[in-house]
Amino acid sequence: ARRLISHAVTATPRKGATPAVLPVVLDFTVSGYALAHAFHEWYGMTSLALVPFQTSAIANSSIFHDVQEIGRQGLNDHDLVLKKLRMIASDNLSLTVIPLTNNDGYIQAMSAARGTLGGNVIVPHEYPETLRTVSDKNKFNDLCANAGVSTPRTQVLDFANGRPVDVAIDLPWPVILKPADSGLYNSLTMPGKEKLYRVADQREFDRILDRLTAAGFDGQMLAQEFIPGDDLLSVTLYRARDGRITLARASRVLMQDPRPAYLGIPDVQVVDQLPDVIEAGTHILQVVDYHGFANLDAIRDPRNGQVVFFEVNPRYGRNCYYATASGANVAVQLVADLVDEQPVEAPPLEEKLLYSTLPPTFLRHYLNGRDRAEIRQLVSEGQWVDPLKYNGERNFKHRLYAQVTAWNHARAYRSQSATLGNANNIEE
Repeated sequence: ARRLISHAVTATPRKGATPAVLPVVLDFTVSGYALAHAFHEWYGMTSLALVPFQTSAIANSSIFHDVQEIGRQGLNDHDLVLKKLRMIASDNLSLTVIPLTNNDGYIQAMSAARGTLGGNVIVPHEYPETLRTVSDKNKFNDLCANAGVSTPRTQVLDFANGRPVDVAIDLPWPVILKPADSGLYNSLTMPGKEKLYRVADQREFDRILDRLTAAGFDGQMLAQEFIPGDDLLSVTLYRARDGRITLARASRVLMQDPRPAYLGIPDVQVVDQLPDVIEAGTHILQVVDYHGFANLDAIRDPRNGQVVFFEVNPRYGRNCYYATASGANVAVQLVADLVDEQPVEAPPLEEKLLYSTLPPTFLRHYLNGRDRAEIRQLVSEGQWVDPLKYNGERNFKHRLYAQVTAWNHARAYRSQSATLGNANNIEE
């Protein structure tokens, strides 16, 4: 058997001429580093980070030339973030400023204020009305119906006038309970808050409704049919201003973060040829005439083989580096379409790629059967990436952080059961 190598093959920076652009990263998580990574990998340019506070994901990194902290109030005070963004734009009038984030609240705030941020600022997101249409998971079901795409059966729970009463769930247990508007829900403070809830019975369902009401939640929650199976899918698309899909990547999700605050975030994905999934996602964006990056979540229903879509996120996606690493650099799409006004089509996927925020040697012990064999093969061939590992990173502290954080992350799986059905007992 071939030896399981322990290092990822990462990209060499500076592939394209450097444009007069200033990337401003409004994200202190792994996706913030991944976005700066994309710009540095292709153009050799560093980014400015504008964040409430530094985290190890972006601290001590050579691909950021400046990190400006605005304090914890910046987590929810969007006006403060916009004020700081205006100041950065004013100080860099010779550059086109592109703010980069996966934060739904920031995206909505920038979209609404796009005309006030400065003439040299390009907001790479849709206008508010379109954002609301695709971001609202209740409206998403109607959108998918018009596109001929399947979604789970759904019931809407409205908290506008307090706790919904006499809620009769006309779905089999368990059900999935999640917010219709992620941006609104993210600002909610509540003990035991989770990204979404898998609810076993009516008693547990009522308890969650009570907690939401006590926390002052006044939006909508969706109770959705639970789709069995573990063939989860992620799709990243870019639809240019001229209506063409110029970037299309899809992946099979093998493992998701089991921690409540991050539940549902993919940790291990295999980028693969999934034309039916990409075609369905494309139909959704075309029906609403959506432009920009979109990240869609779906599952293949084992009962009929049908692809069922859960939601579309009007942004790059936390795991957008799987697109960049597979030859579809996200920075190139933004610059070509929004700055140069000459959209370019990303090359088609040539071969499978493993994206993992966990160490491959850990995966070897954690996954079963076909998934384990596939990962061993991809890793042995050097076809794997970690978004935090980058040859262009010159700061030793950050390179060390990338090594340590992967193993620390793996500990979450040692104490909790996996969220997908392909887990094995952990071998110490």
